[in-house]
Amino acid sequence: MASRSVEDLCCPVCYDVFTDPVVLSCSHSFCEDCLRSWWTEKQTRECPLCKKRSAVDPPCNLALKNLCEAFLLERDQRASEALCSLHSEKLKLFCLDHQQPVCLVCRDSEKHINHRIRPVDEAARQHKKKLQETLEPLKEKLKLFEQVKVKCDQTAEHMKVQAQCTETRIKERFKKLH
Repeated sequence: MASRSVEDLCCPVCYDVFTDPVVLSCSHSFCEDCLRSWWTEKQTRECPLCKKRSAVDPPCNLALKNLCEAFLLERDQRASEALCSLHSEKLKLFCLDHQQPVCLVCRDSEKHINHRIRPVDEAARQHKKKLQETLEPLKEKLKLFEQVKVKCDQTAEHMKVQAQCTETRIKERFKKLH
């Protein structure tokens, strides 16, 4: 598992580790919920990456599901075993001033005297909330860019059709004149 990067286990829609991954006929995988909401939003059953149409309900990607579950289990074990490099104590606290995890001994040391200290899980929730607040406008921009891309693609296709029609008319007129 050590050679595998986290990105390999992340859904390209939600950018989080897969939950209940499904695989499409084009071999792309997504979280089942992410794919369903994508299809609902787009009102078309196509792959979010390559846009290939999918006719049937995608099957569960069992191998990927097992890999993700093993990865999450290993990550949780590593997180619960996080130790302070100075005191070999568990890192249960987070120093808001230094933006780093600290152990109980570090909290009482001179380095963190009069600092704002919070439990790690509380600080993690706050950071996750900030990240999600930052992510929302980016998701909106992405949605707008996708809409603009669709319009540009439609315009390009329309221009292609117009060019073909114009070329055909020119050739017909040239034949008449010739």
